Amino acid sequence: MKNASTREEKHWWRWLILILVSLVMFGSYYIYDSLSPINDYIQKDMGLDNARFGLLFSFYALPNLLFLLVVAGFLLDRLGIRKAGTFYVFLILLGSIITSLAAGKSFLIMLIGRIVFGFGSEATLLVTNKVIARWFKGKELGFAYGLNITVMRLGTILAFNSAAQIADATGTWRWSVWVGTIVMFVSFILFLVYLVMDRNVDRMIETGTEEKILVRDIGKLSPAFWFISFICVTFYSAIFPFTNHAVRFMETKFGLSKAMGGQYTSYIMTASMIFTPLLGLLVDKLGHRGKIMILGSLLLIPAHLLLGLTYLHPAVSFVILGISFSLVPAALWPAVPILVKEKFLGTAFGIIAWVQMFGLFIFPWLAGKVVDASGGKYTNMELMFASLGIAGLVFSILLLLSNRKHKLGLELPTSKAQAIADASS
Repeated sequence: MKNASTREEKHWWRWLILILVSLVMFGSYYIYDSLSPINDYIQKDMGLDNARFGLLFSFYALPNLLFLLVVAGFLLDRLGIRKAGTFYVFLILLGSIITSLAAGKSFLIMLIGRIVFGFGSEATLLVTNKVIARWFKGKELGFAYGLNITVMRLGTILAFNSAAQIADATGTWRWSVWVGTIVMFVSFILFLVYLVMDRNVDRMIETGTEEKILVRDIGKLSPAFWFISFICVTFYSAIFPFTNHAVRFMETKFGLSKAMGGQYTSYIMTASMIFTPLLGLLVDKLGHRGKIMILGSLLLIPAHLLLGLTYLHPAVSFVILGISFSLVPAALWPAVPILVKEKFLGTAFGIIAWVQMFGLFIFPWLAGKVVDASGGKYTNMELMFASLGIAGLVFSILLLLSNRKHKLGLELPTSKAQAIADASS
């Protein structure tokens, strides 16, 4: 097939494509996390309590709760990467600009900016996931997803280690927000570079062999796919909403400075950045996706319990969270192309992200509400996050049982797992 031969001829090209699309999400992750280290500045300057500050992250998820993210995935499959992708990446930039203009002036308009940014960011992540699945299917899929996560986590790490410093150096936290917009402008340009570089190959693939997705195909998704979706929402809800409040938590309970709190929080992302590609490579060679998700979900429980119930140095828990945050993504995202046909990937990733958004909408606000109701203490918040780890563990076990029952091949190396998936499609 011409499509397949084109991909083989462009063997080295796909690694360059991976870098470019990953750098687009680097900008998005920087924007998302840049508000956490300047939490205290924002709350004091704009008169916000913990719950209202949490809304800056909950509203990121708001539009994606209204089934729009599934629509975004559906449109990605129907319109293709070039048209849908350009629109989605532009929305990230537009949302960041709106938030920056309103910073310190109007909390309502900041929330509107976060809504636009949130929809664009999550929709663009669908684009990135589909690009990677297209070019690395049956090959170094886990390793490619791992490298993508590494680049994205660099955006988070940079945000946690620069936002407070930028605010201190400039005398205003607003510059920390504007720096995120500048970073995203560069990311938008890089996406345009990707489109120019890959215009011939991508257009050939997009118009040549892809089938058009139908709404009724959603009903064909397997139980294993839904278990992965539920693992995703419980796992990420125990990570990202926690990091939204982590800097102030460590400042309050452990007496750490904002900069030091941001540094410790970045340990989670640093571990993920380093180990996820290596674990992804291990998944490609050996498999064991279900077992890895079980272990990663299990580790969430002691990590949050130690933070909430003891005064053990927080670095211990953050290392455990970092290991967990390396394990689950390395196994979860590469499992999706094995369970879902390529023509349906945009919609499938959209459904997973839509389910995930429930957690990312509810838990940043709920965590702040729990802290406020507890008189500023964080114990109950940590118990809540530990319970999410338990839920993720249950869904991971159900996934492993479903894989054994239906012989899906999730525990096999990538090449063998993909061969089973192709044979059954």
